[in-house]
Amino acid sequence: MTMLFGRPEEPELTVTRADLDETCPSCGGTAVQGYPLLEVTGWCLVARCADCLHVLRREPSPTPFGFSYVPYSVHLR
Repeated sequence: MTMLFGRPEEPELTVTRADLDETCPSCGGTAVQGYPLLEVTGWCLVARCADCLHVLRREPSPTPFGFSYVPYSVHLR
């Protein structure tokens, strides 16, 4: 059996978050971070406040792994 991905060595998997120079319109906090996120509709890039979890923006993005991703919701009527 050929495996495309090996078993992770790390005990936890994390995503790199970039600190953004923005202010949250909801709480006024400055802990705004940007990172990729997989949702039901596919991959997107989000800017979210780390203090109140308000989403400042969400932009569609290609998958970071190099293969196409078709969300299950596309097959629903």
